[in-house]
Amino acid sequence: MSTHYHLLVETPEPNLVDGMKWFQGTFTQRHNSSHGNWGHLFQGRYKAKVIDDDDPSYFRRAANYIHLNPAAAGLLDRRETDLAQYAWSSYPEYLKPPSKRISWLYVDRVLLCHKIVADTAKGRKAFEAAMNLNVLWVLENRHKNSWKKEWRQHERGWVHGSQECRDRMIALLQEGGGGPVKRIYDGEQRRSYLKAAAEAYLDKGLRIMQLNPSELARMKKGDARKLLLAGWLKAHFTVSNEWLSATLSMGHPTRVSLAHRFYRDPPKEWNSRRAKLEKLITFTG
Repeated sequence: MSTHYHLLVETPEPNLVDGMKWFQGTFTQRHNSSHGNWGHLFQGRYKAKVIDDDDPSYFRRAANYIHLNPAAAGLLDRRETDLAQYAWSSYPEYLKPPSKRISWLYVDRVLLCHKIVADTAKGRKAFEAAMNLNVLWVLENRHKNSWKKEWRQHERGWVHGSQECRDRMIALLQEGGGGPVKRIYDGEQRRSYLKAAAEAYLDKGLRIMQLNPSELARMKKGDARKLLLAGWLKAHFTVSNEWLSATLSMGHPTRVSLAHRFYRDPPKEWNSRRAKLEKLITFTG
């Protein structure tokens, strides 16, 4: 793309950081050498999103999002609807036989998630036909607000998958003691992760308080249990007062500041509940 690139990778080993460091560093060196430049080529750190591997539809949507991006960005010639005419993409390689394809590109999984089981001439033709239909759909809808909202969902968050997948990733990060979240440098990605983690911890906190989420709206906005929960989450996660007040039905966001003070120094009768909440925390954000 004109300002960034998309890369869909699968890592058999947990070495994405090392791989990306090598890839971007090597590319930058070769680009600068070829163009007589020096210094950084990429601005900031890359953003990595986990893709749900239990449901092939998420993998398919991620692959389609990448391949259809030139059409969505208006980079195709107006008279053309063929993705293969956009050179800065791996898509044209998918249409070539294996003997003429770049050696590092693995196409089988993308084809399979489109229900094409064999990398044959017939299979590649079917894939091309399906993608051309997708291009027409993109070109017809890319200026509609509803489509833009749906398309941008692929760019947001840190997990592309089901709620179960997101919960599983949160659990894995919790088991790691919080180290991974400290290495998330992308602001939007970090906020998305911390909000998801706060939601998971809120569920645990509600059980400590013996509360059902459906009860929150009927309780007083300044109920001590709400104050304790809000102060606890605010103490350990970088989440907004607006999100906390809306989630816990606390009214104006300024009440969260009161909740933070309440949590730091609660009345004696709430110390045991506070201690139980603290025991739940395995890392901070």
